Amino acid sequence: MSHPVMRWSVPILSGLFFLTACTEPASTAPASEAAPSARVAPSAADAWFARLTLEQKVAQLMVIGFDGTTLDAGLREMLEKYQVGGVIYFARNVDSPAQVARLSNELQAIAQKSGAPGLIVAIDQEGGRVARLTVARGFTEFPGAMALGATDRDAARAAENVRQAGRAMAAEMRAVGINTDFAPDLDVNNNPANPVIGIRSFSSDPARVARLGIAFVEGLQGAGVLAFGKHFPGHGDTGTDSHVDLPIVNHPRARLDTVEFVPFKAAIVANIAGIMSAHVSFPTIDPTAGLPGTLSTKVLSGLLRDELHFDGLVVTDSLEMGALGRSGFPAPRAAARALQAGADLLLFNSGYQLHQSAIAQIVAEVRTGAIPAARLDEAVRRVLRAKERFGLLQPMPIDPAQAVEICSSPDHRALAAKLAAASITLLRDDTAVLPLPKSVTPVIVGGASSAKLAELVGGVGVRIAENPTERDLASALAGVRAHPRAPVIVVLAGASNAARQFELVQKVGAIGVSVVLIALREPYELLPLTQTGGAQAMLAAYGANPPALQAIADVVRGVAKPAGHLPVELPGMAPLGAGLGDFAHR
Repeated sequence: MSHPVMRWSVPILSGLFFLTACTEPASTAPASEAAPSARVAPSAADAWFARLTLEQKVAQLMVIGFDGTTLDAGLREMLEKYQVGGVIYFARNVDSPAQVARLSNELQAIAQKSGAPGLIVAIDQEGGRVARLTVARGFTEFPGAMALGATDRDAARAAENVRQAGRAMAAEMRAVGINTDFAPDLDVNNNPANPVIGIRSFSSDPARVARLGIAFVEGLQGAGVLAFGKHFPGHGDTGTDSHVDLPIVNHPRARLDTVEFVPFKAAIVANIAGIMSAHVSFPTIDPTAGLPGTLSTKVLSGLLRDELHFDGLVVTDSLEMGALGRSGFPAPRAAARALQAGADLLLFNSGYQLHQSAIAQIVAEVRTGAIPAARLDEAVRRVLRAKERFGLLQPMPIDPAQAVEICSSPDHRALAAKLAAASITLLRDDTAVLPLPKSVTPVIVGGASSAKLAELVGGVGVRIAENPTERDLASALAGVRAHPRAPVIVVLAGASNAARQFELVQKVGAIGVSVVLIALREPYELLPLTQTGGAQAMLAAYGANPPALQAIADVVRGVAKPAGHLPVELPGMAPLGAGLGDFAHR
């Protein structure tokens, strides 16, 4: 099987990586023309592999999180003594572009000075609600997957929007020394009750997820950032959050082949650099009770490697999540089991003692033969070869001053604003309430984001708790009655877990004012109001980051039209592709 990086089939990727990632062009001469005694020179990855100790091999598989925005003694030890293969940044590690750039330079310099290969520097930067690099810290925030999927009913045009977003996001990541993004989310979200995926998915349609997911991969990898599709074999039809407990997907294999697997198969053909495993049990694939896919040889080796012929990197989801711990697999044990099952990279949050315990457990199991040495060597070689092919064995320092210029550039901000504006979806406007004239001052009722939205719209904000009490409802209704002729905008956010938000909509509607309902996060939050009404107009926004809030305000005031179309089906309410596309009275 050839390695993904060596058989790019997507035009946007071919030129860049053959120029920047490969050390030498491969010979094009037929094998029969080669001299019989010719020897193939060992690659840089092979040379690195030959000098690694057992402990260093294991450490090369580790991608670890840490606390703070600067290097501490514990992280220095993990880099110098243990020589871990990678780090992952979270929001707690980010203060500004210049700070992240300096931190990346320092970590890479320590790794290389210690005699180790360059680091994988990773992040979860999906856009939307999963973004570690934010406006508040000097970066551009882009719409998330579902919002991008809503930007055009036509899949090809939506894919181009996704590609542009991925390319811009990658430029900002590369500017601060981040070379790996654990994105895109390739889950097909067709379960309205899914508590963890939702708007992180591009669509409820497998083919659309595949097309838009590939576009995101092209955007990232075409700009030099390794993309990792997640969460294999699929987390879209679950009702349990794997951060908390173990979800189980009981679908038959035929259904998995035609829904859950479709985006991953497409990403493999498109040469995605890596795939992240799901802490989800799939009894159809592996009937072992209580066994998450991350720890299943049948899932990672049998299905992903042997059947789907994926030869890129396999990374685990975080090994400290509840789905593993509550299934009897604390992080060190889970790390060993995941490696044995077929994972190449082992992902951890913070806790240096935990990282060291995981290394020690894997080393011990390799020495006893519980983990075959060949399985370890296979994973290490794959990691080193990926680093070689993507230019990570000896990465060059980046310029912190240039990082400041690139991150949150005017072009990037304009692109994010354009895409957010294109995503806002008007599903109903029975009495042509929208857009609101400048002379009208609405009352905006909702949680934390409602105050900012009120400022942007020029309305009166009435703040309530996300999970409102009876007192909150009474206070909100009093605020509405204080402006008897004003239209009311009710902002739903997290309503699926806070039923009183729906009660609020009903009670505000009963007052007799015009009600505009905005689903700020999940469009599925509109479903309980399908039959009961309570609102004359309904908007889906797919997120609450700064460009999304500005886009909502622009639509409410008529500065922009509601051009978006649902990328998911709302059962019993609206089909995939629904959306008025403009104001009802035009």
